[in-house]
Amino acid sequence: MMNKKSWVLTSSILSAALLTGCSTVVTDHGLDYQTAKSSEVNLELPEGRYDISDKMIIPNEDRVASLEPSNEFETPRAPKPFLSMTYIPMVIGQYDVTYQLPLSLNPSKKIVTDYFSTLSGESVVFESINDTNLISAPIQLDEQGSLAKLWSSITRLKPSQYQLSIEFVPDRTTTSAVITVLVSDNEGHQEKVDLTVNETIASQMVNAWSHMSRELSVDTVLLSNQGREPVLKSRIWTNRDDKLALYLGKEADEQSVERFIRSTSGIHITTDSPKELALVPQDQLAKVGDIIDFKVPLGALGENKETVLFKVRRRNLDDVPWTERSYPYQLIRQKEGYFLTVDTSVTDNPALTSYRILSLLAK
Repeated sequence: MMNKKSWVLTSSILSAALLTGCSTVVTDHGLDYQTAKSSEVNLELPEGRYDISDKMIIPNEDRVASLEPSNEFETPRAPKPFLSMTYIPMVIGQYDVTYQLPLSLNPSKKIVTDYFSTLSGESVVFESINDTNLISAPIQLDEQGSLAKLWSSITRLKPSQYQLSIEFVPDRTTTSAVITVLVSDNEGHQEKVDLTVNETIASQMVNAWSHMSRELSVDTVLLSNQGREPVLKSRIWTNRDDKLALYLGKEADEQSVERFIRSTSGIHITTDSPKELALVPQDQLAKVGDIIDFKVPLGALGENKETVLFKVRRRNLDDVPWTERSYPYQLIRQKEGYFLTVDTSVTDNPALTSYRILSLLAK
């Protein structure tokens, strides 16, 4: 037994000595790469060689103005296409607006009430006075900011409430819808809204016109309505943002558009760069710095008259009538053809101003 243990111990000692001896005799080259140096021998390349360069190839690099970003990158968005509209004559009077719908009585009731039922963001109920007259429940048409809503909730004073009185006048192939807007104060007194003064309500009537015209245009292409009598198309088109444009056809250019505008009665081109138009000549446009009268009201005794105190220089165009402004116009090409758009965003009611200008051009 002792001999066996001695043999195992002796074998272990010999194995350790052998391994230690190998590590001292055989050199370890595993870390030589840390101290290695590059070769000094230069390679000789054959004649006719091409110099190798590591360069990114940019197509049409010589036509790129600058590779440095000039401003914050904006994701490009596809333009919203203009959609055709059914021709619905609209007349905006002082106290009412009339739509001449190419429908019978019941479909006319439905398309008008469907739109105005969702106009204020709340469900609006219409009551029938008789077969051709409707009256709506009180609704709110004025836009309220957060502070105005807070003030109304604190004081319990509701903003002005409106009612829509609609009279339908059926004809052989059309139905006229005459809409009168009634406003009520906190004491319950009610009167008709003057659309020549309250242009915000008038602008909402224009939005209603474009919406119903677009809906009728979509409705006529349904298979269930293919047998109906075709309706006329309006020269004024609209997109999903209720922006209006004048359809010019499949062929148009800048020169033909300029001739067309100049030949339209009541429209003037004021500047060529940028391209702008107006309802008055250039010398009659309101400008910043003009000398104007500073007026103050005389009060109840003055019967709404004003008196001039002194002359001042106009500092901005905020109080200028829309007829004394100039508006940029643009020729746009889309799949359906060419369109003329007028930028009226500087006004308080862009939809109404755009409709007024394009209606003159569409005559």
